[in-house]
Parts: sequence; C-alpha cells; structure tokens
Amino acid sequence: MNRGWLGAAEITPAGRVVAGVHGSWKLVYYVGKYGIDDGGSIRVAHRSVSDIESPQFSDPKGSGYCTVSASRDVRLEYRYSRRGHIRPFRVAIQIDVRDGSLYEGDTITIVLGDKSKGSPGLRAQTFREQEHIFKVLVDPFGTGLFEEIEESPRVQIIGGGVDRIDISAPSGAVVGDPFDVVVRAVDGYGNRCDDYRGEVSFDGLDVQPYRFTEADIGAHRFRVKLDKAGLQTIKITDNMGHKAESNPVMMLKEEPQYKLFWGDMHGQTKQTVGTGTVDEYFSFLRDMAGMDFGGWQGNDFQITKELWKEVKQKTKEYNDPGKLVVFLGYEWSGLTPAGGDHNIYFFGDEGALHRSDHWLIEDKSDADTDRYPIDKLWKEFKERKDVMGVAHIGGRHANLDYWTPEHVPLIEVHSHHGTFEWFLEEALNRGYKVGFIATSDDHTCRPGYTLTTQDFTTRGGYTAVYAEELTREALWEAFWARRVYGTTGERIILDVNVDGHKMGEEIDAKDSVGVSVNVHGTKSLHSIEVMRSTECVYRHPFADPVDEEKLIKIQWMGARVKSRPKIVNWNGGLSIDKGKIISYREYAFDYIHQGVRQVNEKELEWNSSTGGDPDGVVLELDVPREAVISFQSNPVSFQFKPAEITAIPYITEIGPVNQRVIVQAITKKTTPKNLAFDTRVDLVDGLNPVWVKVTQEDGSMAWSSPVYVNHI
Repeated sequence: MNRGWLGAAEITPAGRVVAGVHGSWKLVYYVGKYGIDDGGSIRVAHRSVSDIESPQFSDPKGSGYCTVSASRDVRLEYRYSRRGHIRPFRVAIQIDVRDGSLYEGDTITIVLGDKSKGSPGLRAQTFREQEHIFKVLVDPFGTGLFEEIEESPRVQIIGGGVDRIDISAPSGAVVGDPFDVVVRAVDGYGNRCDDYRGEVSFDGLDVQPYRFTEADIGAHRFRVKLDKAGLQTIKITDNMGHKAESNPVMMLKEEPQYKLFWGDMHGQTKQTVGTGTVDEYFSFLRDMAGMDFGGWQGNDFQITKELWKEVKQKTKEYNDPGKLVVFLGYEWSGLTPAGGDHNIYFFGDEGALHRSDHWLIEDKSDADTDRYPIDKLWKEFKERKDVMGVAHIGGRHANLDYWTPEHVPLIEVHSHHGTFEWFLEEALNRGYKVGFIATSDDHTCRPGYTLTTQDFTTRGGYTAVYAEELTREALWEAFWARRVYGTTGERIILDVNVDGHKMGEEIDAKDSVGVSVNVHGTKSLHSIEVMRSTECVYRHPFADPVDEEKLIKIQWMGARVKSRPKIVNWNGGLSIDKGKIISYREYAFDYIHQGVRQVNEKELEWNSSTGGDPDGVVLELDVPREAVISFQSNPVSFQFKPAEITAIPYITEIGPVNQRVIVQAITKKTTPKNLAFDTRVDLVDGLNPVWVKVTQEDGSMAWSSPVYVNHI
C-alpha cells in the first residue's frame, strides 16, 4: 500500500482556535491516485477524549450544523458516531461514496459548523491542546480497512480570555522562610490563558508587581515569605480587577515532623488515551498546577517499548526532590473480571513493564512479559518493597476480590470519573485495611488542575500526604503507612488523630477511643462526619439551624453503575404548593452548562447529572407549616414537608451505587472555614476503621484515611 496514493487534506482556517468558541472550519479532502470506488469511504476522526460539539446534519439553524459535498456527481452517505473508529481516535464522521466513483484530484468538502443558513457554528473543544488532529482515513476499495493519509490536518486549541485568577500555596511553611506560590489566569473553562498580560500584585507582601509575558502562558511562580505564625492566606489582585485568595497556609515557628504535600498521581497523554506530550504533562503538573508530586499512568495495552523508554527518561528528568517528586508507573488495565484497573508505581527510575495485554500494540515481541489476570502480576512482584499498587476506578473498576495487603495499601475514592464512596465502603465492609486517596486520571493534559469535560463528571482529585520531606523516600514511606487522604481537588487541611495516633495507623483499644479533628477549609464548611467503618457515629452540629432560622439543603448523588457509563441523569425540578421560594443557590454543580433555573416563585427546574458526586440546591423559603415540596427527577419523585426537616438528614435511597437524595436543614448563618473538636467513638467487636469525611459549602469533600482500631 502506497500511503502517498491515499490523497491529502487541509483545514481552513488553520492555526489557533480559542477553546469553547463557536466557529466554522472547512476541511477539504483531495482524492489521491487510488481514487475512491463506488462503496469506498473516508473517515474524519478525532480523539475520544475531545468534547468538541457533536456534528449534526439536519437542522441548518441549529448549533453544530455540518455539510458534506463532493466535486463530482456522486451520492454521499454520511454519519457521525462516538464509536466510529479505533481508540484513541474513536469518534468519527464516515462518508461513503455511492452511485459513482471519485477520481484523483476530486474533492470531498466538510464544513464543520456551516453558518450559511443561520447556524451559530460548531463549538470547539473546551480544553487546550497543542496539536488537535482531524485524522483523515481512507478506504478506497470499500473493504472496511481504513488507512490514514500521510499528514492529517490539525489546529492548536488555546485558552480564551481571562475569567478569573487564582493562587495555590503550600499548606504549611516556617515563619520567615521563603516558599513558592503559583498564580494562574484561567478562562471560563479552566484553561490557562495563553494571551494573558495582566499585572499581578500581592496584598501586603514584599513582592514586586509582575506583568505576565508570552512565555508564562498564563501561569507564573513567585517566591514569597510570611513573617507571622498561625493560619494565613495570600491575597492577590491584577490590574483588570480580578482578585484571588490562596488556600490556607499554616505558618509555624519551626518545621513539624510531618509536612503536608499535595499530588496528583494519575493521568494520561496522547500516546495512550489522553492529549499532550509527556513533557507537557509533567511541566503542567509543576508549573501550572503547582503540585508537589505526581505520576504518569498510561493504559498498559497502549504502551510501546519506545513510549516506556520515554516515560522512564522523563520521569527521571522531572523528578526534582524538594520541588517536584515524580514516580514511574503505568496503569495495569485488565478487565474487571481479571482484576480491573490498578495503578502500578515503582520507587526508582527503573521498572519492568508487565502489561495486562498488547491489545493495541503492533509489536508483540515481548508479549511473554504480560501478566493476566492480576494475581499473576502480584506473583511477579512478590516480596518487592519497591512496587506499589493502587486500586483505581476508571472506565473499568478494580476488582477487590484480587486485593492483597502486600501490594495495595491505597484505594481511590475520587477522580474526574466521579466519586466512589461505594468503593471505599466495599473495602471497609470486607475488612480491608487501606488508605484513601484521590487523583484526576487526567486525559486533557491538565494534571492537578483537571476540570469537567463531556464524559467526565467532576474535577480531578488530590492526594494529600503527611511526610517528613519532599522526597521519594519520605513519600513512599507515607504511602505504605497510609498517612494520606483524598480531596475533590481542593487543598483542604485535614488532621485526624485517634487516641493520639495518626491516620493510617493500626492500634488496639478497649471500649472507646478519643478522636481529635482539625479542619481548615478552602470554603465555608457544611458538614464534618466521624465514621466508624461505613456508619456515621458523630456529626458535628456547627451547621445546625437555631429555631426557625433555617435553609433547606437538597442534594442528589450517586452513579448509575460501577462501570461505564456511570452518569445518572437527574434532570427535573421541584415545586411548593403553598408559600414561596425567597431565594436559592446551586450546590456542587460541576458542568458549566448545567444548573438550576427559577420558573416562578413556587417552582425550580434543573439540568443535572452525577457520577457518584452530588449536585443540589439550597433553599430559603417563606412557607406555612403545612406546605409540601414535590421533588421530581428522572430517578425518583417524592414529597416532603419543609417544616418537618431538621438537621438530621432525611434520606431517600434509590439505587445500589450510592444513588440517593438527602434533605436536611442547615443554618442561615455563615459557617466557619476552620474547625477543631474532640469526640469519642464507642467500639464494636472486631476491627473499627475510624475516619472523617468533610464537606464544604460548594460540595467539595475530603476523606481521611482510617485509623484501624482493634477492639480488645
């Protein structure tokens, strides 16, 4: 097969495209020397991770309208499919030639976002990508075998205009010692703003104002220091009127034994199922996200020998103790019946790649190194202390039937695939002793700063680690000690001690244990729950309403299934039969295009979906005691009286994967960001995992790893 005979293609306008804008692009395919026979086809495919608007061919005035035409008098049949090609370029338009043939030099023209009849155009992908490829493939003979032309058209997706600035800081530092913070300018979709040239000033700090340059690409690292002990935040302003405040920073007079570090341990690049290069991935983790540690975890059945060599080289190159610690690893991506997704990490710069399979790898010369099912991988790594597994929830979920304490100290509770409290609960119900973490499993080359896209329901999570220093050695020790916790992507400071023991430890105790909790949130707190295994045994009453001064908080959550697709469609609304809705505010919505709308003073409607995470609404009402609220949604409809709702959650259970609606009363008053308290937990026979869950007013969450208490 002569690839040069397949033809060529071009796209106009080429060059830079602003993420999320509506536009019109003309892609012209020039038929090559083979021609295209009657029954032959072409495909134009894009990466399955892309959230570019789906084209439609029926409504000339509607968004996403596209047209297809040929220069010769033939009939074209065309269709769009989310599974129209092969991973990672799975999404495709296929155009079939009928009633004639196309000759060399003939053209097929696709107008993506044809505005000629009133359409606003087609919405571009909402996240940055240096090389957004429209892969053109040809089947000139009509055999079903498609081959790519020599060079497919491509554009660059850039960030849009600045929507906000923000700042990330370490969670702790020593008074008077300088430390780094990262300031970012981001657009409405959370992309770094390529063209941001604002001047940023620090409030009350001895830092010179700085004007961003082209080289910053919307993110800049500053060196600052604070001279007072205690909990502080750093405030910034730019010359365009944007303001931001950092996450809380605990300033101490001397270094503690354990310092709090933040990381995102999982993401992928274009060589597997994501976007961007390995260089772009690690530099984003360091320069834009401001993470302390991280890792690259591509799907193993796409990792070639050459890619693994590159990943090892880049891991070693970007690993910089004290600044950014990087761990070598990959995602063992076997099917759930054979063990399911597990992230594999190596302590050092070298590691043997034992894939689950070579499914999408042409070179199968080392297929004898595959290990499937996963218990064969554990056998391969037997007694290895320099290898660690983390049970992961992706499209596939890890199968806890294969769990082994020798290799898997940690499990995921959150990523941009969703929130997986069901997974945490399953592990605890089985009696497994594991720590809880969160990651992003980023596919958009934004590790540590991953936001929702079309198929991913939440922002990416963070892993927090209490370690003695920022080195591989210290972090590795902390992972295995389970001195970790997960958040939904916020730098919430959470410290939990049980009878003086830190999260992750295993202890013996009689009758009861004392639990000390210290939380410093990034937003006002809504709830703090102390858990014994899967049971809430104490809920701090700081957000409880006093007398009739209450708001009604309604949240719906859960996943459809444990595998893919997890998303639950909660479209619906609520109405009240007497009185009126004074005000409402959205709670925990992730998608930019979803939310709540007030129809009238008695009725709200919403567009909502969840993948384990919550969405919801907080209501201020003026209603008589006999008033009834009717809640309607795709999964469930029910009624309740606001007068009967108290701080104790009223729960309507729906499905097996944490699908439920929770209604409760909360105070009208502003709740604190910072809270410390002590309580006691009575023990039951056997193992008592004691841990804490924190929820903020914006729906963001943190989960501490348990202290495992043996009742003696």
